[in-house]
Amino acid sequence: MSIDMAQFHQVFFEESFEGLDIMESGLLNLSPGEPDSEAINSIFRAAHSIKGGSGTFGFTEISDFTHVMETLMDEMRDGRRQITQTAVNLLLGSVDCLREMLFAVKDGQAIDAERVAEHKHALDLEQQKSGSGQQDESLSAHEPFSSQARQSDSKVIGWHIAFSPHADLLKTGNDPVRMFRELSVLGELDVTADFRGVPDFYQLDPEECHLSWNLVLKGDIDRAPIDEAFAWVEDDCDLAIQPLYQADDLS
Repeated sequence: MSIDMAQFHQVFFEESFEGLDIMESGLLNLSPGEPDSEAINSIFRAAHSIKGGSGTFGFTEISDFTHVMETLMDEMRDGRRQITQTAVNLLLGSVDCLREMLFAVKDGQAIDAERVAEHKHALDLEQQKSGSGQQDESLSAHEPFSSQARQSDSKVIGWHIAFSPHADLLKTGNDPVRMFRELSVLGELDVTADFRGVPDFYQLDPEECHLSWNLVLKGDIDRAPIDEAFAWVEDDCDLAIQPLYQADDLS
């Protein structure tokens, strides 16, 4: 049964414009040097939702731009980056740019690529300002198992992923196959379906997801791109990601 994704577009745009209002209000109320975790989390969640929805519907330019904004806000949220007036002003301008992009796509118009490129370049420059201390903290935040691997004289050769979608995941327009396709680009992927949650035939709802999956992804792969593949479904599934180790040859 194919789902006409266009029927969800109006809801996506309504929720995205509401999210932009939340982001703008939150940024205007941020005080440089005085982190407000609740406000930052609210801003980040709004951006995260817009990125996930735009990616689901194939609005790639919007999802790519929002991802750059989200990365900067994620560092603020985790305490890896100080809140400065420069960064706040930059994000406010990016919210305006994102609003214009959404209006253009909604109205079937071309996105102003030059304006988007200017804002994206400014965000990239701000992103590059992190110092060596911040870089170390970023590494530990995105690779939580690295110290464990060193302590056990072993190395990570891949990842085991237990992925159990909630029943309504398909109704949000998300497709597990698309996520698996993203993972397969990173390394050697083995996918095993778990059928234990599938009901009897006459109780099946074709719009609900009853399968779970165990995935083994082998290769020299960082944790971050794996998290990114599941980023827009993290609230719609149970997910466990664990490293696969191989003992170092000490001879």
